[in-house]
Amino acid sequence: MPDKKRSARKSRRIAYETGRVRFRVIFLPVLALLLTLVVEWFNRSLSLPALISFIAFRPLYFLYNALIVLTTLVFSELFKRRKAVLITTAIAWLALGVVQYIVIKERTQPFCSVDILMIKDAFSLITIYYTWPQIILMFGSGFAVICLVIMLFARMRRRRRYNFPASLAAFVGFVLLTAMLAALGIRAGAFPQHFESLVDAYNDYGFATCFTFTFGQRGISRPEEYSPETVAEILTDIPSESENGELVYPVFDEDDDLARPNIVFVQLESFFDVNTIIGSEYSTDPTPWFNRLCSRFPSGLLYVPTIGGGTANTEFEIISGLNLDFFGAGEYPYNTILQQVTCESICYNLKDYGYAATAMHNNSGSFYSRNIVYPHLGFDRFASLEYMQDVKYTPVGWARDAVLTDEILTALRTTDARDLVYCIAVETHGKYAETYEPREGDVEVLSLPEQIPLAPFQNFVNALPGTDTFLKNLTLAMLKFDEPTIVVAYGDHLPALELENDMLSTGSIYASRYVIWNNFGGSFEAPDLQAYRLSANLLKQLGFSGGVVARLHQSVDPGETGEEYLAKLEMLEYDMLYGDREAFKGEFPYELTDMRMGCRDISVTDAVQEYHRLLVTGENFNEFSTVVVDEQPLQTVYIDSQHIAAHLDDGVTVTSFCVAQIGKDGGELSRTGPWSMEQ
Repeated sequence: MPDKKRSARKSRRIAYETGRVRFRVIFLPVLALLLTLVVEWFNRSLSLPALISFIAFRPLYFLYNALIVLTTLVFSELFKRRKAVLITTAIAWLALGVVQYIVIKERTQPFCSVDILMIKDAFSLITIYYTWPQIILMFGSGFAVICLVIMLFARMRRRRRYNFPASLAAFVGFVLLTAMLAALGIRAGAFPQHFESLVDAYNDYGFATCFTFTFGQRGISRPEEYSPETVAEILTDIPSESENGELVYPVFDEDDDLARPNIVFVQLESFFDVNTIIGSEYSTDPTPWFNRLCSRFPSGLLYVPTIGGGTANTEFEIISGLNLDFFGAGEYPYNTILQQVTCESICYNLKDYGYAATAMHNNSGSFYSRNIVYPHLGFDRFASLEYMQDVKYTPVGWARDAVLTDEILTALRTTDARDLVYCIAVETHGKYAETYEPREGDVEVLSLPEQIPLAPFQNFVNALPGTDTFLKNLTLAMLKFDEPTIVVAYGDHLPALELENDMLSTGSIYASRYVIWNNFGGSFEAPDLQAYRLSANLLKQLGFSGGVVARLHQSVDPGETGEEYLAKLEMLEYDMLYGDREAFKGEFPYELTDMRMGCRDISVTDAVQEYHRLLVTGENFNEFSTVVVDEQPLQTVYIDSQHIAAHLDDGVTVTSFCVAQIGKDGGELSRTGPWSMEQ
């Protein structure tokens, strides 16, 4: 009898476990489908018609997204606390959907894995994009979710018995199936090797697919045909430096000064001609000066790699001449490879002609790690917000662009050489408020496509005149400047205002516009270009050569986008950044520069300690100047450009100190030499 009872209990246990397995075989796929539905709903901005269209017209892609989600759910089978892991995984997918919805609303570009590397930069902007109640709600919700997960693991019982080898085999099987289908899809053309547009990719292939793919894509993959012989063959097809002059027609006379003008790139934040929105009408043109320049000087479309955000990627393409399409989906080279290696750039190319290179940005110097990256691109100086005088701010909190005119003139006047100045403006940066309060003199939006949110768009339109006025003042100042100078002005990307291709007369949300202006009557051409072609095209018109990438661009028609040309470009990019640098024959010419911060010398000339404070006298102080004693920054008050005062605790006697430029994020960018109180 005992044997029969044990046998009966065993049979019931087996039947019970078999029933549970059967239940999970049905439950997990159903849960995966439901999670995929919700996540895709968020991915499509809560548009039910868009979700239905995706499922109806691209069902296999929807099912592949569900397979990815299912694979992560099967992962829970490896744990004794299976239910807790399963619920946590489901919550994680829902959280990703919510984050995707928020991100595309704020910047249009979707959320991808590389954004995790930018968490520090994201936190520095959080008070601009959200109110304090919203911030408290977000962090409170995050804390509540963490508490829920902890409670799940603490309260839910462990499984006493489970078949770990079978669970592991199931999970590995799903991983292999998912990876195999992805590989086959890429080989068959169902999935692209490179996402040319993340916005389109997330709509076409789904959130789970694209987000997962971005984890596996970083840097430039080694081309199958990469070899010393292939690189050598490419080099024979492009002109050498000595031959490159034969490709161009000189645009200047024989005067050496005119043959080497200053070059000023002005990258305008979210700036574009709003008249290109089909069906829009305004009480007055918000960008009259830019549009006047475009009508009177060479101007063309500039196809940039981003929309709604990602300023650093547009400047990367223009400065380096490298095509971002070959990098990982959504990757910011400023946060990856360019923190480790140098690469060809317009800065290095112009050094051969005696130019000094200055970067300039009226925002934090550490944003996008520019203070770290710029020496890898050949810049000699970087004047960030922390080094500018008399800065005024918008109600949102961005520095106004008016400050940049004097800063550019200072950069040009403080070197003996000809100058390359790469200036990045910020005034028209989002977020654009959800409510609009008319002010006297505002541009009135008379008509607009209904898909575009009216109030944020009105706020954006009325931010444009400030940047347009800066551009006007800059060009007028250059007319009086005593050195030949070229100004290349363009918008870095369109704003995150729910714009779509068919709303624009340009036909593309990636189409900005650029104009080439000069103060000496030079003749230029401005064909429609990809952003990574702009610098090389300008150098060619000046009769300048460059590195291997610039010479490749210069060897073909400006509008060339053929597979052979792009394959050569990809090969050279990989060789320079990740390969054996075969194109340089073991002599890599791009050495890290010893970049200085700011264009003005910040110095201390005197200091007095009295009344629990240290009064410091010097030159070129600003609101970011901070007294540092024994490596400790002190609370410092900015008085004027020649005086700052630091609070001292009782009993503190200062023997020496320095003045550091410290950004809003608390990071130190530079400091003066030590000042002894005995001097």
